Amino acid sequence: MTTLFVPKQFHTYTDILLTLGLVKVIADALSQTYQKQAIQLIQVGTGYQIQFSQPINLEAIANLDYVNPCLPVKGAKTKWDNIPPETPYFDVVEEVEIRKLYREYVYQTGGKKQPTEESPSPPDARTQNGAILISMRHEGNHNNLWLDSWNFRDIYGQFINDLIEIFSINAKLNYIEVLERLSKKSTKINLQAQANAVKIYLPTLVQGVNRTKADTNQYGSQKANWLDLWLIAIGFFEFALSERIKIAEGSYDWRVVVLEPQNISFLEYKQTLDSFRKYNPPSGGHGVARFDSELILKLSIELLNRHEAKAKDEPIDPFDYFNKSVNQFVGNFQGTQFNSKGQVYGVKEVFSLGLPNWICPKNYEEVSNYKEVLDEHLKVIRSLNVEEGYSDLLYAYRTFITGTNIRQFFPFQQRYANYIVRKLADNNSPNPYLFSTQGLNLMTQQEKSLTKITQDPSFLRIAKAINQATVYAGEIQTKSGKIKLDWERNYGLAQLLSTQSGSKKDFVCAITDFLAKYEHENLRISEKLAKEGKVLKRIWTKKEDLDRLIELIEENDHVLVANLLIAYGYAKWNTKTEPTTETTQEEE
Repeated sequence: MTTLFVPKQFHTYTDILLTLGLVKVIADALSQTYQKQAIQLIQVGTGYQIQFSQPINLEAIANLDYVNPCLPVKGAKTKWDNIPPETPYFDVVEEVEIRKLYREYVYQTGGKKQPTEESPSPPDARTQNGAILISMRHEGNHNNLWLDSWNFRDIYGQFINDLIEIFSINAKLNYIEVLERLSKKSTKINLQAQANAVKIYLPTLVQGVNRTKADTNQYGSQKANWLDLWLIAIGFFEFALSERIKIAEGSYDWRVVVLEPQNISFLEYKQTLDSFRKYNPPSGGHGVARFDSELILKLSIELLNRHEAKAKDEPIDPFDYFNKSVNQFVGNFQGTQFNSKGQVYGVKEVFSLGLPNWICPKNYEEVSNYKEVLDEHLKVIRSLNVEEGYSDLLYAYRTFITGTNIRQFFPFQQRYANYIVRKLADNNSPNPYLFSTQGLNLMTQQEKSLTKITQDPSFLRIAKAINQATVYAGEIQTKSGKIKLDWERNYGLAQLLSTQSGSKKDFVCAITDFLAKYEHENLRISEKLAKEGKVLKRIWTKKEDLDRLIELIEENDHVLVANLLIAYGYAKWNTKTEPTTETTQEEE
């Protein structure tokens, strides 16, 4: 037996948790029986395929002693009378304090973690999963499911053997049959076919109640298959990512996300997720949009780190790590947000977050370049606070980064361009973070329809002219301090180009008007500098550039051309690498 199949039953993160719980208990059993296996997790539309590198020795597993599938969870007020006294457990109070201490250390060091003997230990990757169980008073359900499996520890190996057969491609067993078989083999077992379920395991779109209660007059506990719930509970505790999200001053929701495997080894999945949750989880202190954005960016960086290490360690691995986007290894984040309803939590939202398909390195150098681009993006969104009134920018960025369409970047960049100019005009504000043109080139390189425009010399000269009329204008900050340039900053240009792009004719008129004023200003400043024996080192555009831009507008969607001009016009340029023209303004 080399393949198992887990069908999707619930169409929420529950399906992923069940699959991961199953893989966890099987992987533990394989390890205890000294069966070295590579396990591949594959999403196949209607379910998840679990592929083993070689056939499983079921006889060895059937004779296996008890292997603890996960730890029971204990909080300050958790009922503990029915748990065996010698049982190891997950102390949520202690683990939360460890996490707080470590996160404070990271904050104080500015994220530059340099471990020393005095440095606090990193937290357990499962800490927040234990915390949400306590917060929502669901640790009793978790512990009862754990206790049920402990009660048949003397035939645990046979149980795992039957579990594998249930999910084999040619499965002939069913849940009820397995439970009945186990009950006959041990007098300790008194399992019911169904057990109490909770919303954290089976979320619905109805706030505070499950769908069955909402549609009927039945108000009993929500029931579900015991075996499903046991696997879901293991998957949740071991692999979910939970965090408290600030919604308003003094108000917090719980947000839970689960990363869907697409085509990745179980070991790579676990190591990537554990490292991400321990060392670099997203922050929940600045609202949902920023949390989701950080989630995608930081996970993508973590995947690139593993991506690079794996490719270097196994350069002849038949599973090619280059020329594949990160979302070919893992799929979406499936999630649920729970909001406080007095003393209980209700389901506020069930959602899905995608990963960017434009992160697709071709070689080692591009892996590093993509990480630099993602760091740029992190700096930008960390500079935007809901408290300062930038929630619209954060939500626009979230729409882009959680989707797969690179063009969703442009609505955000239009708004961000206006933000950039406002910040530059405020002498009391630090300079805003800018996206680099190198980063934009890397982001757009997968779409030939975009690179055809962005690599055109005339397009680049006009974009650079926009940059020098807006970002690199007026009073600017350099390494030597602030200096006053000979030309004033053009305010409102991004908004003008954006609004006029609704009509091809209006957009051409707007960009023509800008270039005419820009050239007139260049001539005026150039004459002034000539009297002083100086030369204007500022980009000069030509009539041929405007003619070529009009050709690009005719050949492509004019709105796309406008969006790209704004994106590149309000970016950070590097004159040493950008192929524009010899007469460019020197930049810091």
